[in-house]
Amino acid sequence: MSRLQALALAALLCSCGSGGPGTDEGGLVQGRDEMATFARASQLYFRGSLSRSREEFNSVVYGFPDSPLVGEARLAIRRIDSDLGGPSADSSGTPPLPGPSVAVVGLAASSPRMTRIAAALSAAGYDATVVEDDGSPDMTLVLYPDGLRDEALVLADTLANWLTQPVTIPVQPGGQITSAILPGHSGLVVVVGSDAVVGSSAPMPGQN
Repeated sequence: MSRLQALALAALLCSCGSGGPGTDEGGLVQGRDEMATFARASQLYFRGSLSRSREEFNSVVYGFPDSPLVGEARLAIRRIDSDLGGPSADSSGTPPLPGPSVAVVGLAASSPRMTRIAAALSAAGYDATVVEDDGSPDMTLVLYPDGLRDEALVLADTLANWLTQPVTIPVQPGGQITSAILPGHSGLVVVVGSDAVVGSSAPMPGQN
């Protein structure tokens, strides 16, 4: 069972427990709280109703921004967008990458962490490169250029699922920081600080 399925099951049980909203005649969870909405979105996803599922997951993201389910909802939306877009292989047979290129930046002392995170991003399909920079901040955060804020939020949610520390990952415009570290870089930047602790959930190259 995937993490999304496990969360959906937990949400379903919570929603249908004592005092819960129950289900409609079609078996979909009723109710407008975050757990019920997430459970209903998950049900629709597994039934193949992708557009309706995306609407419900968006309701979680925008209606309950402080919910611990927001990260999983964003990842689900990303998967649905990919499914609806029908990504196809190019002429070389290689599937398209899921988003913009990612530079994994940090101090030399954080090199092992940077390498591990870059490997996880590569395993997840990102075009990730490692860049050591003595002037980078010693904290973990995601920087983005104009127009890539949503992609940065998805990336931060992904990292949050892989890192046991820090608990939250700041997301902010790159601006002068990115220009100073990586002149001309047009993608996202993951700054890896000494606070980063990579958990066992981070994928490794070769994993499906």
